[in-house]
Amino acid sequence: MVTLKDIAREAGVSVMTVSRVVNGNFSKVSVENIKKIQAIIEKKHYVPNSTARSLSSKSSRIVSLIVRGRGNELTNPYNATMVGEIVPLIQKQGYYLMLHFTDQYGDITQRLRAWNVEGAIFVGTFDGEIQKIIRDNQIPLIFTDSYSRVRQITNVGVDDYKGGELAAHYLLKNGHKNFAFVGWALASGVVRGRFKGFRETLEKAGYPLDRSHILEVKDSLSDIVSAICGFEEDHVAIFTSADLLAVTLMDRLRERNRIAPRDYSIIGFDDLSIAGCVTPRLTTISQSFPKKAKAATDLLFRHIQDPTAPSENVTLDVHLVSRESVSCRHRDGHGPMPVS
Repeated sequence: MVTLKDIAREAGVSVMTVSRVVNGNFSKVSVENIKKIQAIIEKKHYVPNSTARSLSSKSSRIVSLIVRGRGNELTNPYNATMVGEIVPLIQKQGYYLMLHFTDQYGDITQRLRAWNVEGAIFVGTFDGEIQKIIRDNQIPLIFTDSYSRVRQITNVGVDDYKGGELAAHYLLKNGHKNFAFVGWALASGVVRGRFKGFRETLEKAGYPLDRSHILEVKDSLSDIVSAICGFEEDHVAIFTSADLLAVTLMDRLRERNRIAPRDYSIIGFDDLSIAGCVTPRLTTISQSFPKKAKAATDLLFRHIQDPTAPSENVTLDVHLVSRESVSCRHRDGHGPMPVS
């Protein structure tokens, strides 16, 4: 095993200097030495000594939970809910959890190797990197909400298409005739599935979705809010790709004196706790976070115990939760109509 002394000898510096670079303390090290040491570390595939205890054991009993993003991703209620459901399930198995936020492929492989991780669950969309992640990490890897075409991956997702169908049927049942879709990143498989279910259901009912009413959120909601306020129709029913987006959109529209369900109707997706706390309470497509977390952790430990277990793709059901953000146009807009 490569040691700090080996790297220090080759770089012609002290062990303390190498230690500083390994731990990211660059203040007392020259740029030249930092580059030299990092090049040697990469060449020799050095693993920090902080993991030596783990590496000396056949079983580290460490699993990783990797969440897409580089900031404090637990401010996102979706991520916070998933992490909150997964952590106790990991602990129940007597394993330790390493939580890591990243959107860089290199960080993923480095962390998994450095800590001798026995398996990992991914929260967020990693479709662009899945092939490389699988190629470079020969441990059980469980993805969530993946639409990757790479074969032999294990994934847990929800029926996004059905969610779009349910939203469209509910709005049609309540007498709506004007519709819009608002979503993050339409290229995402998850968002695309929700949008496709919504659009195709409307088309079958004779209400094709106008292109100007398909709105993708990019940098901010300002353009989206302006577009909605500029709709010619008197009352538009909006399906959004996520609860967080729906709640934020309602707040921004309220600043323009556009109130749901008086001026428009809106449906979210996820059924996060915030959906029942806002005013009006949000009608949404509900997915079961406890079931999703359990399915992912069950698959992880199944593959840890049996590395030859076949890959699986689990799709969980969704259902609509009716609250107060959709008006019933059959009764001049007074109150939502219950789901039958």
